[in-house]
Amino acid sequence: MHLLSTLAAAILAPVGVLAAPAGNAASVPQFRPLYARENLCNLKSPPQLCTPNASITVEETALRAYKFYRAFVVDGDPRTMFSLIDNVYQQHTPGYASGPQAIWSLFCNGRQIGTEQSTSWCFDASTNMSYAQYSTVDRWRWVGGCVHEHWDQGEKIPKDKCYKLPANATA
Repeated sequence: MHLLSTLAAAILAPVGVLAAPAGNAASVPQFRPLYARENLCNLKSPPQLCTPNASITVEETALRAYKFYRAFVVDGDPRTMFSLIDNVYQQHTPGYASGPQAIWSLFCNGRQIGTEQSTSWCFDASTNMSYAQYSTVDRWRWVGGCVHEHWDQGEKIPKDKCYKLPANATA
């Protein structure tokens, strides 16, 4: 009987460790996707915004656009999302004011919109625009490596112009 209880304890111990990690699991990067997303609604404004830099390359902008898509649509990561939006952020959706502060309350809770399998993404280097398709299509113009403008009415992804990221960029 002692052998059976020792064996059971040895088998279940690793499961218990994974099921309930010590401390705040959301602060441990490898556990973040398994637990609640970061909710920053206790902050009155985004913790960090993007500072445009004219030396940011097209390749870096494409990577940032993909990172923004992941943060906005797939990961529900408001900290990363707003770190890629500049302080001007012109909103072209009727009824919404411009500026990142105007949309902060909509995204501060870290709500996921979709999965990478159920959505699509594109960066068109010829126009410096990125797109995300989920229940609608959003379009953003990038200036100096930062999201500068947004549209979401009647947008279409230019599938024949999507920038190809290096294979290791999305890993």
